[in-house]
Amino acid sequence: MVLESNKNHSEVIMKLRKIVLVNPQIKLNWVRAHVDICGNDLADLSAKNATTNEEVDIKVKVPKSWIKNQLKLTMLQEWQARCMSSPNSRFLYGIFPEVNTKKCHGNFLINQILTTHGCFPVHQHRSLGKSPDCECGRDQGTVSHYVYGCQIYREVRVAKNDTL
Repeated sequence: MVLESNKNHSEVIMKLRKIVLVNPQIKLNWVRAHVDICGNDLADLSAKNATTNEEVDIKVKVPKSWIKNQLKLTMLQEWQARCMSSPNSRFLYGIFPEVNTKKCHGNFLINQILTTHGCFPVHQHRSLGKSPDCECGRDQGTVSHYVYGCQIYREVRVAKNDTL
């Protein structure tokens, strides 16, 4: 029962706990709904009438945990929408199509690859004005170029594929 749980700290529940504690003659029981029990029908009628009131009789505070959860959901939805529509995040979106706070990597080099930032000539061209071209001269220095096509790193790719 909600009144017996220590997890619920709403103001209304706390007041009800005090009332029941001070008045041991008050007993609360679960009653099956819609089975023609006189008191239950009266409670249903009172609840229905309360929905038509102009003023709110009781203000129930929203738990912090609910607010935090809603903010987190909103943040994740907005983040997902930005990732799906941003041309800048296409590479990472191809690897991780759904955003997730649990897929964070603490490795500096892996983060440079995943975000296409850092040591890659294309990124340094955008941020520092350096040449966007790879040293091999065949293409721009993107993550995809280094991982899939750069002749300079061909032996590293072959050695890595042999170990997999």
